[in-house]
Amino acid sequence: MHRCLLSALVAAVALALPAAAAADPVVVADPAAQQITALDGTIVWVSGPFGGQRLFQRTPDGAVSAVEGAPPSSSYRAIDLGKDSDGRLLVTYLRCDASLSCKSLWNDLDGRRATFRNLTPPKCTISALSQWRTRLAYGLSCAGSAANRKLTGLYTKNRSRAPVRLPRPKDAVRFGARFIESVDLRGTRVAAVATDIYEYSFSQTVTGRDMRWFLAAASEGESNASARGLAIQSASTHWTLTDYEHTGDPNEAIVFRQQGDCVQRERLIGPIGAPQEQFEAIDLAVDGSTLYLVRPGTGIVAHAFAPDPTLPCP
Repeated sequence: MHRCLLSALVAAVALALPAAAAADPVVVADPAAQQITALDGTIVWVSGPFGGQRLFQRTPDGAVSAVEGAPPSSSYRAIDLGKDSDGRLLVTYLRCDASLSCKSLWNDLDGRRATFRNLTPPKCTISALSQWRTRLAYGLSCAGSAANRKLTGLYTKNRSRAPVRLPRPKDAVRFGARFIESVDLRGTRVAAVATDIYEYSFSQTVTGRDMRWFLAAASEGESNASARGLAIQSASTHWTLTDYEHTGDPNEAIVFRQQGDCVQRERLIGPIGAPQEQFEAIDLAVDGSTLYLVRPGTGIVAHAFAPDPTLPCP
C-alpha cells in the first residue's frame, strides 16, 4: 500500500516548466473533446459542451464516426470501453437528459444498445460503471435515510448473482470519501476513484483483495483539485489524471501511474495567466502501451509519460 502525502501532491511550482503535452502527436483533431476511453485500437470520446453532447468513435483503421444508437443528449458521463460475454467491444455510459436524470446503458458500437436494469435499490442511482464480459463494476450513490445513504459505494456483479460490495481505502473511509466518481474493470481487476474533500484512486481484485491506493486530489483553502480520469493498463498498473489549481499559480494537470505499490507522477503545467479551469489535459485513457490525453482546444493526443525523476520506483 502506498500513501501519497498531500504535500507531495500540491508542492509549490518552483519553475514555470513548458507543457509537455504541447508536443504530443494529435490522434483525433476535435477541439470539443471532453472524455475518452480506448481499447483494442478503438477510441470512443464525448464531444461538445454540456447541453449538447455526442459520442464519437475512431476505429483501428482511423475512420471516425458518431456512435450509432447514441443520440445527442445533454451530457454523457462515465464512458468506458469493455467487452461483452463473447469478447466483443462494447461501450458503457451514463446518458443524461435536460432534467439531469441519467440512464446507464451499454452499446455495441453497431447501434444495438440497452439499459442496465435491476442494479439500483430504491433512492439509489448509478454514478459510474464498467463491464468486462459477464461482470459489471459500478458505483452506487444513495439518498434518503441514514441506512440507505450507507449503501453508497463500489460494487461488482457477475451475471445474475447478488452484488458484492467492495472495500474502500482506509483513509477514504476515515475521511468520508464514499462517492464513486469513476470505475474501470479489466479482467478481474477493478479501479475506482472515491471522492469528497479528499479523493482516492484505488484498485483491487473483484473479490476485494490486493488493495492499492493513493491520495489523488485534495481541495482545501485556496487549492482545488479533482481526479478526472481513470484507466487500468494491466493487473499491476492503473492511471489517474488530476486537475489542480491554486490561487496565484499556473494550473496543473497531474498524470499518476501506480505500478504495484509505487506511484509516479508527471505535472503538465499550464501557461501563466491562463483562464481559470483551463488545463493541459482533462481526461486520459490507456490502450496497451499507448497513453492518450484529452487536450482542450486540440483533441486527443498520444502522450509519452515522463515521470518526475525525483520520485522513482524501486
